[in-house]
Amino acid sequence: MTPESQIRCPISNKPMEHVFSETVLGKHLVKYFYCDESGLLKTEPPYWLEEAYQDAIADTDTGLVARNISNSGMLEAVLECLGIRDGKLLDVAGGYGLLARLMRDKGFDCYTTDKYCKNLFAKSFEPNAGFQADAMFAFEVLEHIEDPMQFLSEIFEAYGCHTILFSTLVFNQRVPPRDWWYYSFEGGQHISFYQARTLEMLAERLKCNYFMLSPALHLITDRTLTKTSRVILSSNRFRKLYSYYARFKRRGKSKTWDDHLKMKDQLRETRPST
Repeated sequence: MTPESQIRCPISNKPMEHVFSETVLGKHLVKYFYCDESGLLKTEPPYWLEEAYQDAIADTDTGLVARNISNSGMLEAVLECLGIRDGKLLDVAGGYGLLARLMRDKGFDCYTTDKYCKNLFAKSFEPNAGFQADAMFAFEVLEHIEDPMQFLSEIFEAYGCHTILFSTLVFNQRVPPRDWWYYSFEGGQHISFYQARTLEMLAERLKCNYFMLSPALHLITDRTLTKTSRVILSSNRFRKLYSYYARFKRRGKSKTWDDHLKMKDQLRETRPST
């Protein structure tokens, strides 16, 4: 067990303050630490994660399908605003591959990767050696990461990309009350919690810009956004309207049938000849 005096913030590198303890997974008394410099709130080193990830997708995540459908529509607007229409996209920690499949159905060249979860919906669309992305997504990921600085640095380098759209619910007060649902004490998978200023500091250290699209949706990028793009992206209503425009522009570009043919060819190649 790491002594309290050695718990340091992975973003500011400053010592963190023990602010409370809580029972996780119904059995582990876990300490939570806060950094005044960055605003990051995190657990002690998470020794219970193997137990928490016995099922990669938590049983309590009943919004999985609805969230992926919503995210696929939102991404149409964001990618159009960023001018990323035909590049390669990567869903980091993409779970069952549902979002990648939805994005490919909309005509985007999207791939997925997740070391904890089996890819069910986008088989064969995983990054190979040397894969370079034009944009990445990480939905419901950063709250699962012990060191967000290391995580983002590594994927930025691995995939040659400095644009990532991600979701995580930020808090405003110094430390949220114990009944904040996002702690998810019963699941044990949420170990890091952020304020907007935390993510801004994180982006600065990565030599990127940070944009909060909503309290739960964020963009870190080295791209420059126009004033018009910022207005569109900062409003859920405008994003929805703009997604219709982006969808209209992409009509007829779905990869559903082409992917079907590709999978048939792969099956033929793997079958033994008779």
